Amino acid sequence: MATKNNNSIKQRLSLSFLLIIALFIAWGVISLLEMHTMNNLSHTIYNHPLAVSNASLKAGLGITKMHRSMKDVVLLDSINAITFAVNTVNEQEQMVLEQLNIISEKIIGSEGQNLEKEARNLFVDWENIRNEVIELAKSGQRDEAALITMGKGAAHVAKLESIMLELTSYARNKADTFMNHSKKVHSRAEGNSYILIFFGVLLSAVIAFFTIKHVVAAEVTNQKLVSELNTTIEEIKTLRGVLPICSHCKDIRNDAGQWDQLEKYIHEHSDAEFTHGICPECKEKYYSDLFRDK
Repeated sequence: MATKNNNSIKQRLSLSFLLIIALFIAWGVISLLEMHTMNNLSHTIYNHPLAVSNASLKAGLGITKMHRSMKDVVLLDSINAITFAVNTVNEQEQMVLEQLNIISEKIIGSEGQNLEKEARNLFVDWENIRNEVIELAKSGQRDEAALITMGKGAAHVAKLESIMLELTSYARNKADTFMNHSKKVHSRAEGNSYILIFFGVLLSAVIAFFTIKHVVAAEVTNQKLVSELNTTIEEIKTLRGVLPICSHCKDIRNDAGQWDQLEKYIHEHSDAEFTHGICPECKEKYYSDLFRDK
């Protein structure tokens, strides 16, 4: 019976600890998944919306510098100065094209892709206006070049800058969306952690309570069994060993040195009860005359 109870306790303890282990494994897996999701969101924010936003700002700055250099082309009367301004325009043009390529590669969503295409088409179309202004300036027709620069050239640049601002705003909105999603994931992960910690502590407390209860009960049972065993051993020890007994009257000397009748000693040291009778030999020896007459 004790072995069966011990096996039952072992099974319950094993199952309880397996539940705790499973709970913490689940906690670890969920936490890793949430961390992976947050890492992907951070990676996406850095490599897409932020990259697009930075590229849009750089491209917009390059367009502004190009427009300012085009104004210098109109105002300058030296061929060398005009050539220097044109070279500056060309350098900025390459930079803007590089930024547009980054935007085209990184931008997410059809709306953003359409904005990038519109910005690229406007930028390409601006080249014809710039070339016309440069040719007029080089030929000395600065007034006509100024009219184009201040007129359709400025209007074209205004459209282009507006589109670049839309691209920047679009990228920032995307970044905000990803950031909000990241915050939700973080909040969810934090909530899951609190829930799992709560149930982990609760389960541990329940397991500890029942474990202590079973251990205490087992200890009480063991103490009772040990007490009963000790009592039995003492009783057995009492009736074992060398007993001093009188060779004539058959009295037994007890531990105090006193002599007790055999019946009394055995009665006090065991559960045996005595009743009296006459054995056949004694009957024949002591009462033969009495029983023979009958």
